[in-house]
Amino acid sequence: MMIIDAHCHYFETEGGLDFVKGASFEEHVQDMESANIDKFILFTLNGLFGDYRRANDNLAVIASRYPDMVIPFGTFNPWYGQDALDEIDRCMNVLGFRGFKLHPWMTGFPINSEMLNPFLEKIMSYDVPVLIHSGTPPWSEPLQIGEVARRFPELRIVMAHMGIIDLWKEAIDAAKSNKNIWLETSGVPGSAIKIAVEEVGPERIVFGSDSPYGGQGGHLFQMNKIRFLDLGTTATELILGGNIQRILGI
Repeated sequence: MMIIDAHCHYFETEGGLDFVKGASFEEHVQDMESANIDKFILFTLNGLFGDYRRANDNLAVIASRYPDMVIPFGTFNPWYGQDALDEIDRCMNVLGFRGFKLHPWMTGFPINSEMLNPFLEKIMSYDVPVLIHSGTPPWSEPLQIGEVARRFPELRIVMAHMGIIDLWKEAIDAAKSNKNIWLETSGVPGSAIKIAVEEVGPERIVFGSDSPYGGQGGHLFQMNKIRFLDLGTTATELILGGNIQRILGI
């Protein structure tokens, strides 16, 4: 069984954000290896706030150093219009990324705005998934992401955090109504994950840790949260790696 963490951030040491603390990238890789996590999706943190082009370049360098582990996802700010559209092309054609991460709350845009249409259409044209932060009103709510999923039924959407603590029920409702939504498990209690498995099915749940937030050990907590639910071998293997393998075509 291949284990893939679908939600990891690259914390840049140079020009990083003073209010964000976590494990170093080297510690992060060691943690992944010690936990037998084979691969992990990695995306910027700094680029969600500022220079996304520079952040994507830095991420590409890191990915080139760990090609067997890192699955790089790019980001962009839709307020920059054509420059952001061009960045999608550059991420795919030059940097060799495998998908995109959007954080409407941090970057400052409503995910269900029609402003996003050309960007999502371009992502869809590359046949890669988009991971969208969810759970923080007013711009990252699960039902808003459900609206996007209905608008773009061929777009593969991974709903990060599946609504977090307050909105996981809405996340389940959005996934039940849209077959192109997968729910990612970081930030929600195990009871919510178990209900999602029962109502949506284990085929549309993916493991994520949000590492290296919380420092060393956070990935183990998030993984054991799934293992301790005793969902059965097949469901557990799907959630810990099988589903995201299919989404990414690995």
